[in-house]
Amino acid sequence: MSLGKLLAIAGCLAISVGNCLALSEEEYLKYIDAEASKLSEPATARAPDSSPGKNLEAKDASQLSQKEFERLLKAKAKGTYSFYESLVEKDKAEVYKSYVKGASMGQIRRMIINRKMNR
Repeated sequence: MSLGKLLAIAGCLAISVGNCLALSEEEYLKYIDAEASKLSEPATARAPDSSPGKNLEAKDASQLSQKEFERLLKAKAKGTYSFYESLVEKDKAEVYKSYVKGASMGQIRRMIINRKMNR
């Protein structure tokens, strides 16, 4: 194949690749704009006490069921809750019992992380 044909093929390839990239950049910018417009829309107003964790925080720890404890943990420490979800039921029960007995949320978080790392 001659050098001219190779250059022509390379040029066509470069142009078509450039068009593909431009299209994907354009789609990306549209996606970013759509996400940004969601952020600029006013959030729906919620009553201050209507958040899931607020009502549960008002309850005494010994009065919370395990499901309520899990909702409170999810509201207060979402990352720790994701670790908690992956624990076996026995470990979840131990964490819950510690909370009911008066362990602080910091102690609960450390306990969950320790259980997660040791298994």
